[in-house]
Amino acid sequence: MRNTLLKIGEMAELNHVSTQTLRLYSKNKLLEPQYMDPETGYRYYTLEQCAKLDLIRALKSCHLPLGKIREIFELSSEERLLQVLEEQIGALSEEIYNSSVSRNNLLRIRRNIQTLNALPPFGQVFFEYVPERKLDVQNTEFDFFSQGYQGYENMLRHMQNYLHEKKLPPSYFINVGTIMDKEHFMEGTYTSQTAFIFVDDLYPDTGSIRTLPQSMYLSVASDNTSLEAEYANRLYEEMTRQDMISSGDYICEVLTQFPLDHSEHMIYKIQIPVRRRS
Repeated sequence: MRNTLLKIGEMAELNHVSTQTLRLYSKNKLLEPQYMDPETGYRYYTLEQCAKLDLIRALKSCHLPLGKIREIFELSSEERLLQVLEEQIGALSEEIYNSSVSRNNLLRIRRNIQTLNALPPFGQVFFEYVPERKLDVQNTEFDFFSQGYQGYENMLRHMQNYLHEKKLPPSYFINVGTIMDKEHFMEGTYTSQTAFIFVDDLYPDTGSIRTLPQSMYLSVASDNTSLEAEYANRLYEEMTRQDMISSGDYICEVLTQFPLDHSEHMIYKIQIPVRRRS
């Protein structure tokens, strides 16, 4: 029988785990040494216990906590076992969703930073092609053009509260902006009470999602919110000079608002979709 017994170090080496891990499993009553030598008091594992250790490691790699694994071993009901497994599958599905959303939004931040590095000088009008985008749009009681930066921040708080109430991942809040109806832009009666966040295909159907089709845009970037109306006028003048018309609403997209230097520093891009007159 002695040949089938394994010291803790041998058991650990055989199964590619540490002795600390085996002691932890023993402490949590998941896998305790099966045999104790009555003369020396040494405790030994058996080779047959490797199968249980394999199962513990497999379940742990599926993110089950040790307490849940112990519960599984102690269960006498198949129904309860299935319930525990379903609960963990649900928890993992939520974790995968949140991780995927976070990854997508980190990629968006990276794209924004790359865009910053490629922008022409602030205030200079330029053409750009923009692929299709999806927004979740919310109307607010605030107006950026009449209330200035304070109005803009209030619009963002409205959007943030909306995300909180809907229990949506806060990482979506990193790319926000405002919308002005095309009619107001064309008439020069600037007003914007609509805030939005960019969303992806993982975003749930909230009933307020809007799709911006791919288009050529006239755009201007700036780091000074007080110049937005002036730069909007530049967009209109350039559009008129190029004998183009607007094909959609005016968008103000915040590219970054990271206070890395302990100061408020927002860089935004205003843009209007355009096409040639027929």
